[in-house]
Amino acid sequence: MVLKILVLLAAMAVARHPPARVQSNTGGVTTLNFNQKVNHTADAGSETFKQRYQLTTQHFEPGGPILFIQSAEAGMSAINASDFVDYAPKLGALVVMLEHRFFGDLHGGSYPAGYDPMNISKAAVASLTLDNVLQDGVNFVNWIKGTIPGAKDSRVIYGSSASYGGFLAVSARMRYPNVFYGAVASSPALNSFGPLGSNQYKFDSAKWASGIYEDTSKDASAKVKTAMTDFKKCISDNACDSILPDLNICNNSRSLGYERLYKAALHTYFSVSKFNYPWIEKYPTRQPFRDLVNKTLAATTSSEVLRIPLLAASWNTNESSCIDAFNGNISKASAGNLASTQPAFQYIACTYYPINDKSIPSGNVLPETFARGNVDICTNAAWKAVDYGRQNEYFLQKYAITNDLLDSTERLLVVQGRYDRTAAIGSPVLTPTDMLNHSRVVLVDGIAHAEDSVSEAIEPRGMKPQMDQIRDVKLAHLKEWLGQGNQTESASTVLGSASHSLTLFGLLSLVFFILL
Repeated sequence: MVLKILVLLAAMAVARHPPARVQSNTGGVTTLNFNQKVNHTADAGSETFKQRYQLTTQHFEPGGPILFIQSAEAGMSAINASDFVDYAPKLGALVVMLEHRFFGDLHGGSYPAGYDPMNISKAAVASLTLDNVLQDGVNFVNWIKGTIPGAKDSRVIYGSSASYGGFLAVSARMRYPNVFYGAVASSPALNSFGPLGSNQYKFDSAKWASGIYEDTSKDASAKVKTAMTDFKKCISDNACDSILPDLNICNNSRSLGYERLYKAALHTYFSVSKFNYPWIEKYPTRQPFRDLVNKTLAATTSSEVLRIPLLAASWNTNESSCIDAFNGNISKASAGNLASTQPAFQYIACTYYPINDKSIPSGNVLPETFARGNVDICTNAAWKAVDYGRQNEYFLQKYAITNDLLDSTERLLVVQGRYDRTAAIGSPVLTPTDMLNHSRVVLVDGIAHAEDSVSEAIEPRGMKPQMDQIRDVKLAHLKEWLGQGNQTESASTVLGSASHSLTLFGLLSLVFFILL
């Protein structure tokens, strides 16, 4: 597969120690409720539910843009954690965030009547459709336009991040171009749909992840490959106690725990670079991928190598403690539920977003997994949509996200992080151009999954040159879309070529990236 995308490469970041990201801190922004329709079809009744949102108008100027953030499967975080709040004073914009229907937290959420996140039923989630989710945004921003003085004629820019959220941003721009004037999609997954073994893109994410290990450290990659091969073999031979004598697992884990630990190690290796944030979020250390590589280089046995991802997955910072296969965090890692454990997201995977990003081919740093035959992306057969088992190309046509359709779209910016394996299935092949109004894909070196979408309050300027640059690039696109830019300046950008390696180019170099 040849993948042509725009790449943003810069000098490596200076090591610093940022604060841990605080998801629950709203910074004084009040969370409000909007009466949203349960169903948006023409024949739907009048039933509504309370959908939560946050709004800031501090920098809004009459007629200025509306920067709309659709939260995704993790529920609604603080609005001031989004980079859109940093662009607001420069654009005279208001910023608003809408929580995704059926998501929330322990304190509440945007839950229609009858939905219990602890006891989900198919009937209760029947209104969880892509059409309803996208029209939630349409209905809400139209209400904002009619409610906020000076916003009646405001142009709306749609933003959402992470695999599914980025997909929503692209879908909204394609499905409702008259409502959403532009869209910024951070780390969307836009390819490799469906469970079929014939899916030709199913290995792309794993190949990308393997390449990240190889590019970072061939020695560490070799150790990981050997250790995971030993682990897989010892389970097959029922000989883990002798093959991995110093793995040091807890006594309660010896009879039934090895397979759980194997899966936890596999999923951690597969995901740790994707979530390699400079704050503490998915793992107990900042820059967890770099931490894992450094510790792996110092390890001398397969057991020592394997303890590193298992301790990270269990959130255990005591490196001498035994590994408990029944630790709650290990259980979560074993199931591969790092993005979201909420049952509503499992329903989404069964009905309209069946992305396969977990198949691993032979010859990878990690052992072959889900490589032969169909892959069960949906965990509940009763939830499967009638078209769940269709080909990838069917879904691309259904959602109007084929390369040619995206290429003909204006004001769509897709941003991918080099550490993120989602880039392999979320970077459509577009016409090379320096025109900012044309749809574009930018790959940013040295950043993780949707890291570009966080605000300066989370990751301050000066911490990573790459982050400073992509923020400037995004702002330049927004200004150009809104008639505030100067396209003639962008025409001087030099385009060239680069390999899959981490070759460094000068500040703000935009080059084509070709992956063979």
